[in-house]
Amino acid sequence: MFNDNDKTSFLVRFFFQLKTNLYYHLSFKKKINSLKGRPLIWGIWNVILYGPNINLGRGVIIVGANGYKTNLTVIKKGKTEGEINIGDNVLVMNGVRISSASKISIGHNCMLANFCYLTDADWHDLYDRSQTPGKTAPIHIKDGAWIGDSAIILKGVTVGENSVVGAGSVVSKDVPPNVVVAGNPARIIKQLDQKKIKVERKII
Repeated sequence: MFNDNDKTSFLVRFFFQLKTNLYYHLSFKKKINSLKGRPLIWGIWNVILYGPNINLGRGVIIVGANGYKTNLTVIKKGKTEGEINIGDNVLVMNGVRISSASKISIGHNCMLANFCYLTDADWHDLYDRSQTPGKTAPIHIKDGAWIGDSAIILKGVTVGENSVVGAGSVVSKDVPPNVVVAGNPARIIKQLDQKKIKVERKII
């Protein structure tokens, strides 16, 4: 037998889930160019999608909880058109910003920690600051890579398979596979044993 508190709690959860599903189908889903499976989204109201060419794989988890905005932004301006491709089983945490005017590809089984920033453009010319988006070059995050809390990945960078970018790092040059990099500018601080790395997670 349900008491009044149980009934109230059930109704609150029911209507919250209903509201979330309606928002997902009527708004969020329509902003995705290609979707292989429904992502698990925590705090869907705090996940901002803007622009064309956003593509999500299967088993993607996006977190926008605790009021922090998680942003996936693609610009289309004249001949410039960005693209964001996120592979299978990728975890995108609170406050992550991914901004594309060229192309950003994130492989399978990657993790993007809180507040990290991936940008494939300068967003203005060094001298003529009215010119946007400035210089651009694609970013490639290879399978199994982990981008640490508040790290910044700049235009033209490839992060190799299974590599880890340490918290707060600024990455302006390519990172080889199976290493840990840290610092500003980021440098290799450790080699990883590929045989010990386990990154694959069950697809939701």
